Amino acid sequence: MEYELPIGRLDDVFSGPRAVSADERNALYALIIESMRERFGEHLQHLVLYGSTARGEARPYSDIDLWGVIDDEVYGAKFQKPVEWVYGPGKALVYLLSRSAAEALAREVDESWPISRGKFVYSHVVWASPGNENLLARLREVATHPDPDMVERAMARIVSGTLYELIGKLRNRSAPHAMIAGTFAMHLALVTGLAARYPYATFGTVLEEAARLPAPDGAKELYALVIKGDLSDLALVNDVVERAWAGLASWQAGATFTAALQLRVLPSFEPAEELA
Repeated sequence: MEYELPIGRLDDVFSGPRAVSADERNALYALIIESMRERFGEHLQHLVLYGSTARGEARPYSDIDLWGVIDDEVYGAKFQKPVEWVYGPGKALVYLLSRSAAEALAREVDESWPISRGKFVYSHVVWASPGNENLLARLREVATHPDPDMVERAMARIVSGTLYELIGKLRNRSAPHAMIAGTFAMHLALVTGLAARYPYATFGTVLEEAARLPAPDGAKELYALVIKGDLSDLALVNDVVERAWAGLASWQAGATFTAALQLRVLPSFEPAEELA
């Protein structure tokens, strides 16, 4: 039997998502599972549900998110492909990876690590081929124990890159202060998430979760302002962002990324992993 997945129309995109019941959402992801099994047969090793549906927090307008692992023989060891479409009332994503690419992704550490690790941590297996039942558990173990040097370099890139630039824009008054405050808060949360090796559950709760982590002086006040949307007082916002930036300098003195940060102030025109 060949399973036909529902597809949408152009009008569905511009009408936006419509309310979907839990039963309708569950029926669709069950259909996706069967479709993937039919499409890839014995080459399919693992299907994992993540996002709000996996956490039991799906709302009427939530997406459906899965990732699947297929063996390297199908498309090669480096294969990664997000299959994303509007199926009518909502949107579904199936992120397909070869086995080797899934293992490489679990080891990867970049600036978005605290958010991207959620697909390994806040997820559960919905189908596994014989012998691959524990694949998610193995990938999760790797994903949640990142290489310390890679973590330090990712933290240093955020501090000397995005956060440094945002402070310049704040002092230049070259961008709306509310935009700067929100962006600064999110990237500061990435730094503290990396430092704590803490994967955030979802993008929408990053600042709330970050407020529970060790953080520089001023960070938690900044998170609170952004969460409330209370950014109309220019002087207050400037003061809190500047205080969080100053707090970062003293906070990082006791962190392990000082050496990696030092590399970011040395000019080099030679290819180097540390400056990539």
